[in-house]
Amino acid sequence: MISKSDNYRFERKWVFNNNFLDVYNNLLKSKFLFRTNFPDRTVNSIYFDDFKNSCVSENLEGVNEKTKFRLRWYGKNNHILKNPKLEFKVKKNFMNYKIIKDLKILNNLDLRKTKNVNFITKTVNSNYKIKTLIPVSTTHYDRSYFLSSNNLVRSTLDKQLKVSKFNNDFFIPIFKKFNKIILELKYEKKYDEYVRKNINDISSRYSKNSKYIYSMMSYYS
Repeated sequence: MISKSDNYRFERKWVFNNNFLDVYNNLLKSKFLFRTNFPDRTVNSIYFDDFKNSCVSENLEGVNEKTKFRLRWYGKNNHILKNPKLEFKVKKNFMNYKIIKDLKILNNLDLRKTKNVNFITKTVNSNYKIKTLIPVSTTHYDRSYFLSSNNLVRSTLDKQLKVSKFNNDFFIPIFKKFNKIILELKYEKKYDEYVRKNINDISSRYSKNSKYIYSMMSYYS
């Protein structure tokens, strides 16, 4: 099954030090009267790039339109794929859209087995023939979900971020942790003026760095 968003949506991001109360207070200051709309869960992703790390270069060089390839699943197990979905994400300034495809053929594969990583890589490349992709890093974090009182703005809080990497076809389950909390607001393009009027009190600057960039910079900088 393949799904695609019809339009770009806005995605604004802030990064805070690991003080949940500070982040939560800023969320309240945004004046959207957020409420919890989904249970907390752990988000796991494998990020893919080409041999030149083009996706990283696009981000660091400030390319206007950036692409990202990842395999995502949910749950506490960070090395066993559970109902994984392949995502192709295109970001343009603060806007983005995603193409998502279920990859049930990869369900229950263990990343610690090289033959499984080979199969995952082959499957991903058979679905996206734009460039040759290889697995380069993973991210894992706990996510909380919120929705504004008027149902126009979604928000997520990501905490307990940790990352790991691949060495060719070998998954290296040695995790580096980040003491940061990431706040994101997500909404349709037509609501941008309304949102910007209500976020002036958030006491942090926008961040354009993705979790993928954090993972790559932590190992390869």
